[in-house]
Amino acid sequence: MKTILKILVGLVIVIFAVDMCMDDTDTSSSSEETGVFDDNDEDPDAEAGDIYGNAIDDDGSTTATVSNWGDGTCRSINTKEFYQLVASKSNNGDFIGEGPVVVDFWADWCGYCKQIDPYLKNLAKKYKGKVQFYKVNADNCPAITNAYGIESLPTLFFCSGSDIKVETGARSEDELDEMISDMLK
Repeated sequence: MKTILKILVGLVIVIFAVDMCMDDTDTSSSSEETGVFDDNDEDPDAEAGDIYGNAIDDDGSTTATVSNWGDGTCRSINTKEFYQLVASKSNNGDFIGEGPVVVDFWADWCGYCKQIDPYLKNLAKKYKGKVQFYKVNADNCPAITNAYGIESLPTLFFCSGSDIKVETGARSEDELDEMISDMLK
């Protein structure tokens, strides 16, 4: 009986020690990494002072350079930048951008988002100088997804004039091209 009790006490100590080690290395619950921020906060992954976000290159890397509007890239933006460049909170969700815009709401875990990403990059090049393409990581920007009722990904905003047309789900490159052409009419 004493031997069984010693083994059980030893197991409890080992489990406790392992649990403590796991807590020390697990930072996923850190408030800095939740992606929740208000208009005054910056996206921790965005380059400081870069109101356009970072350009996302074909190989998936980011380039911390600011380029002109409609430069043929898909640029990552955060909540604050969305409210500056696409639709402010004070204008009832109407588009306020300087020209036609496509906004891709995506997430790392979304297979369909990964499927359409190369299509959007190709279309950004095709419509260089005519349409700006932005990417919003839905997991990092819950204020926007809640405000617009975004419940599935990918969700695309096609913005022109004061209009924002919303489309959900994966589309072929030809379908996306047609939607952009319609937006420009």
